[in-house]
Amino acid sequence: MLSKKKLEIGVEVEALCKKCKNATVHVVVAIKSEEMVRVMCKACSSLHRFHPPDPKLLKKMAKLKKAKKAKLTPEARESKKWNKMLAQADPEKAVVYAMNQGYTENDVIQHDKFGLGVVVKVLESRKIAVVFEEGLKNMVQNYK
Repeated sequence: MLSKKKLEIGVEVEALCKKCKNATVHVVVAIKSEEMVRVMCKACSSLHRFHPPDPKLLKKMAKLKKAKKAKLTPEARESKKWNKMLAQADPEKAVVYAMNQGYTENDVIQHDKFGLGVVVKVLESRKIAVVFEEGLKNMVQNYK
């Protein structure tokens, strides 16, 4: 690609982008002593030194890209936890939440504001942790 075109600023070349972890089209940004010094990736707009596309590096970067696991947001984690707990519990046996009642782990409760929830843990004699679709809530039990 480089041999066909004259080397000047603004010319498109193929280079290795470490941010994209792939060989992509880049634009030459700086030239020094007849060599490309800096390029800009057209895919992610990052500026970096010119790295020629090397097949060995491409394979290595592809492995790194696959190995990187997508992290879930806290909301997504709580939603996943709620779905898992609800799948194990029986929604038909849900009881209406009342502060003066006692609950045990894995009890299914129906709250008027938060909806369907599952008791995850009994924190104290008067506190329970309940997971709802919108997240984990600490709630009162055995209140007199």
